[in-house]
Amino acid sequence: MNKISANDQPACHQNDRPDLAQIHNLRVMQICTTAVHGGAAKAAHRLHRALAEEEVKSHMLVAQRCSADEDSLEYNPVTPAPAALGRAFFRLGRRWHRPRPRKAGAYFTPEWTLTGWRLVSQLPPCNLVNLHWVADFLDYRTLPELTARVPVVWTFHDMNAFTGGCHYSRACKRYTAQCGACPQLKTSSGENDMTRRIMIRKQTIFARISPARFSIVCPSRWLAREVGRSTLCQRFDTHIIPNGVDSRDYYPVDQAEARRRFNLPAGAKIVLFVAEQIEDPRKGFHFLLKAIDAIRAVPDLLLVTLGRGETSFLTGPLFRHLGSMRDAESLRSAYSAADVFAIPSLQDNFPNTILESMACGTPVAGFNAGGVGEAVVDGQTGLLAPTGDDSAFARNLRSVLEDQMLRRTLGCQSLARVGREFTITLQAKRYAALYREIVQAQPAGQVTRELDPGNI
Repeated sequence: MNKISANDQPACHQNDRPDLAQIHNLRVMQICTTAVHGGAAKAAHRLHRALAEEEVKSHMLVAQRCSADEDSLEYNPVTPAPAALGRAFFRLGRRWHRPRPRKAGAYFTPEWTLTGWRLVSQLPPCNLVNLHWVADFLDYRTLPELTARVPVVWTFHDMNAFTGGCHYSRACKRYTAQCGACPQLKTSSGENDMTRRIMIRKQTIFARISPARFSIVCPSRWLAREVGRSTLCQRFDTHIIPNGVDSRDYYPVDQAEARRRFNLPAGAKIVLFVAEQIEDPRKGFHFLLKAIDAIRAVPDLLLVTLGRGETSFLTGPLFRHLGSMRDAESLRSAYSAADVFAIPSLQDNFPNTILESMACGTPVAGFNAGGVGEAVVDGQTGLLAPTGDDSAFARNLRSVLEDQMLRRTLGCQSLARVGREFTITLQAKRYAALYREIVQAQPAGQVTRELDPGNI
C-alpha cells in the first residue's frame, strides 16, 4: 500500500501515458450525497471550488442539492421523470433501507441502495471521479463498472467504506476481519448478522476492481492506518491529504462585535461546542457537560452550543444554544466570539470545525482522538487530554479560560498553523497533482469515454 504524506508530491508515470490534452484539461466529477450539508459535503464543496485555481474543471454530482448550490448537478434516479419526483424517491429510499443502530446519533449504512443503480449511466463525461461521502447514494455493485469506465479516487470521510456498515467503529475492531455480532446494530443476530453479510459482499465487489483504477484518500493519518487494518482495502494505494479551509471565509473578527451579533455577554468566558448532531455520543458532549460542571466556579462561565438535536435540557445561566448555522459569515462570528473551542470527540477523522476555529484565531481544547491530534499541536495551538479523561479536559478548559496570555498565544499559533499547513489552496494543489498522476498512469485509450465539452 503506497502512502503519500501531506507534504509529498505524487510522482508521474511516463510510460503508456494518455493524451496530454486530457491531463492538462482535466475534468473531475466530485460525487457526494449532499451538496453542502454536513462536514464531508462541506469539505468536498470547498475542494470543488478551489480546484479551479489549479486549472482543473471540477463539477459536483449530488443526490440532494439545495437552492444555495446551483453549481452542482443533481442525480435523478427516476429520469426522465421530473427532478422533484427523483428527490422524493431518494428520501423514501434512504429511509427505508437503512438499519437501526442501538444508540441515538450512531449512523449505519449498508453497501446497497434503492436509488443509486443508475449512477454510472448518468455520469457526465470526465477524466476522473472523486467519490466523497456517498452513503445512501452509491450502490457498491456499480463500482466495478464505474472504475472500468473512469479512474476513481475515493476520499474517505469516515470508516463506512471498509466496515460492515458503521461509519465509526468506536472500540470495536471486528472490521479488521469480517465483522459480525455488531455492537452498534440494533438488529444484530450474532456472528452471521447483517454486518458479516455486508462485508462478504464488499469483499466480492472490491476483488473485481483493478488497483490501477482505484485510489483512496484519507484526510488523516489515523484514518489511513484504519484503512490499512481493513480486510477490504489493503490492495489499493492510500494517500493522505488533509482538509483545508479558505481564509476568505474564516478569519478572526473583533470579539466584542461577534458577541454583540449573538447577544452574548461581553465579559463572559465562552466555551463553544459545534456538532451536526449534538446528541451523537461519538461527539462526546456528555464529557463536555462533566467538564463544565467541574469548572463552574470560573467567573462568568458560559457554554455556547451550535447544531441540531435536543437541547431543552440546557437551561440556566451557564448555557446558550444558538441553533444550527451553515453560512461562513455566521460561523466565523461564532468562533471569534468564543474564548476556546471544545471538541471532546471520542473518535473523529479530521474535523472541519477545528480548522475553522483555528483560522479564526480561537484555540482548541479536546481529546487526542483520531485525527484531532494531527490538526491540533498540544501546547502550541490548543490543549489535548487523553481520550475520555474528563478531569484533564476540564483542567485544560480552565487553563485557557483563566490565562489570557496562554489564550492569545495559542490563538496566534493556531492562525499561523492553518496558514502554513491547512489552506484550501494547498489541499487543491495536492489533489490536482494526484489526479494528474493517476490519469497519466492510465494506458492510452483507457482513461474515460470520449469527452464532449458541450455536455458539461
